[in-house]
Amino acid sequence: MKRIVLILLFVAMCACTGNAQKTSKPVTIFVIHHPTIIAFFPITQAEADSGEDNAEALDDFNYYIFKVDKRLQRAGISIQITNALSFQIQTEKKLVTFRPKKTDLGYYFIAPGKEPHIEYNVMTDDDILDAARKYFGLAIR
Repeated sequence: MKRIVLILLFVAMCACTGNAQKTSKPVTIFVIHHPTIIAFFPITQAEADSGEDNAEALDDFNYYIFKVDKRLQRAGISIQITNALSFQIQTEKKLVTFRPKKTDLGYYFIAPGKEPHIEYNVMTDDDILDAARKYFGLAIR
C-alpha cells in the first residue's frame, strides 16, 4: 500500500513540475521563395495603448502597409506582418535570426540570393514603394 501511495505521489509531483515549466512562444520562421517585405512592430497592444505616440505610429504603420499591399502583390512581392520580438528568415539553406530593437517599427526587405535591406520607422506608402523598387529592381505600378 505504501508503494502505491509513493508511486501516486511521485506521478503527481512529476505532473506538477511539468506544468510549472515555462512554455515559450515558438519563434516565427519566414521561408523566403520570392521577394518579400516583413513588416515588423515588436510592441504589444498594451504598449501601443500606453502612449499616444505608440498608438499613432502603429495606426500609421498599419494604414500604409495595407495601402500598398495589393500593388506589391501584383508586382510579385509578398508582405508578411509580425509583432514578434524576434523572427527567423530562411532563404535556401540559410537561416538567420533577426531581433529588432524594442519598439522599433520597420521593414525587412528580402529576396532569394540577396542580402536583406532593413528600414526602420514608419514609412509612407510612397516610401515603401520606392524602397521596394530600389531593392527588388521591379516595376511597381
